[in-house]
Amino acid sequence: MRDSSVRDDDGLSLIELIVVIVVSGLFAGLLTVLFINGWTTQERSVARDSATGQASVVKSTFSQALRNATAVRVSESGTRVDAVVAEIDDSLAGWAWECRAWVLKEESIRYSAGPNARSTDVSTWTILAGRSSERPFDKVAGSMGGAGFALIGSKGVQLAIDITVGDEPKTVSISDGMTAQAVATEGAIACWS
Repeated sequence: MRDSSVRDDDGLSLIELIVVIVVSGLFAGLLTVLFINGWTTQERSVARDSATGQASVVKSTFSQALRNATAVRVSESGTRVDAVVAEIDDSLAGWAWECRAWVLKEESIRYSAGPNARSTDVSTWTILAGRSSERPFDKVAGSMGGAGFALIGSKGVQLAIDITVGDEPKTVSISDGMTAQAVATEGAIACWS
C-alpha cells in the first residue's frame, strides 16, 4: 500500500522545464545584446580616438614648424605646403635651416624634412594621417573645396582637413590658421625655386 503523505516530486514537470528554457533564452538574449552593444561602442571609441590622435600629430608638426618658419609657400591646388624653418643649431650660437613640406595626396597627409628642397616624389614621405597599408580605411580630405591648405597674406597658412578613420567611419575636422613667425634670415636655404 502506498503512503499518501509521500508525493512523487522527484523531477521537473514539462511546464516547469519549458519555463526554465524560455527564461534562460531571454536572459541569454539580453546578455548577447549587451555584449554586442558594448563591443560596438568600444569600436566607435577606438575609431574616434585614432582620428583624434592623427589630427593631433598633423596639427602639432604643422604648427611647430610654422612658428619657426621664415617663409612659406602653398601650391596653387592647395594640396602642398613648403616652409623654410629655422632651428637653433647644436652650438646654440646660430641657426640650423631645414626645408619641411606637407602634401595632401592619395587620401593621406605626408610629411618630409631635410636640408634641401623637398622632392615632388612623395611616395617615400612619412604618412602622418590617412590611408596607408596599415590603415586601408582611413582617409584625409581637404575641406576647402578639395584643398587642405590656403596661403593667408605672405606668411600665414590656413589648414582645413577632415580625417576619417575606420570601416565604420568616424571623422575629425581640423581648421586652424598659423603664421610663420621667425625673422632670422642669415644663412637661410632655398626650399623652392
